[in-house]
Amino acid sequence: MQENLAPPPNVLVITSAQSVAAELSAAMDSDYAVLVQDLGPDRISPALNQSRPDIVVIARPSMDLRYLDAISEVVKAMPIPVLVFVESDPHRMARQAIRAGVTSFVVDGLVAARVPTLIEVTMERFKLSEALRNELLKSQEELAARKIIERAKGLLMDRKQLNEQEAYRTLRELAMRQAKPLKEVAETLITYSDILP
Repeated sequence: MQENLAPPPNVLVITSAQSVAAELSAAMDSDYAVLVQDLGPDRISPALNQSRPDIVVIARPSMDLRYLDAISEVVKAMPIPVLVFVESDPHRMARQAIRAGVTSFVVDGLVAARVPTLIEVTMERFKLSEALRNELLKSQEELAARKIIERAKGLLMDRKQLNEQEAYRTLRELAMRQAKPLKEVAETLITYSDILP
């Protein structure tokens, strides 16, 4: 039985240095599908939308705010791991880069042989941070839903003279009757609370 091999990750390498492009392409060999482009900040977003890479590798002499802003906009619109190599960091941009959405930021460390490992680490780090972000969003949504349900229960207890269990049971019965989520029924109840007797 033959194993289903996953296709190689698509890597968009953004660099203006032909020697760097050649080194990176050689280092990644057949393990990656590599596309090399020389892109200014204003061309990053269209290039990503067109090529849909699995990871972006950027190699530049240094990082500036304009380039970081472009990366930030792209990452907000299309979350993707970004690995940045700079020859130097005179303006200490590493922290800002991470806050802008760069996954890994390497200063004076572009050794072609290490790049495949750094790509794997960057992609794994991105997966972990996305999982944490999604977990946080889910927790925030659940907390917001609980607050809405509690508020609706409070309204029922106040207006209908119900105890907490009766108010909750009433909400659940309404949700089941309407085949709607409890939160949605609670929101509707709060919205129309002014017309409750």
